[in-house]
Amino acid sequence: MNKKLVLGMAAFCTMGLSAGAWAADAATADEVVAKVKAAAADVKAGGDAALAAYNDPKGKWAWKDSYVFVMDCKTGVMTAHPNDKVKGTKLADLKGKAGENLGPSLCAAAAKGANGGWVEYQWTKPGAEGNHRKVSYVLPAGNYAVGAGVYDDTPVAALEAKTK
Repeated sequence: MNKKLVLGMAAFCTMGLSAGAWAADAATADEVVAKVKAAAADVKAGGDAALAAYNDPKGKWAWKDSYVFVMDCKTGVMTAHPNDKVKGTKLADLKGKAGENLGPSLCAAAAKGANGGWVEYQWTKPGAEGNHRKVSYVLPAGNYAVGAGVYDDTPVAALEAKTK
């Protein structure tokens, strides 16, 4: 076989495998739903004592390019978050990159009922330039609301169908 053809095929295969590896590092909407449901059960059962685990950026509640966060919508504070700069933030001050009032929207999604809801906003994607569409799924969890986000282009109505 021609040496250039073999080298070209090897380079193409390497790029394909690399792209697959990058995609494997991206959380999916299904993973977000599963993690948020598990976290809601954990926070309901453990209350305040469970919150510290959600501050650990290397713990079980952080995976791939996502993480679970915990909010106290009654006091309007981000109660637990793996980023120390965000933990303790007033939810009214939390804005999407296009200026969306993110904190109140996340609390409103949790207040929709037992199935919670999704919130769409613009956010900075690690390793990519500019702002990207991100959606977060939020559930009520006792005195708190828990959520996690994913970079996904699926319409919110289709995402909500996953959580019914």
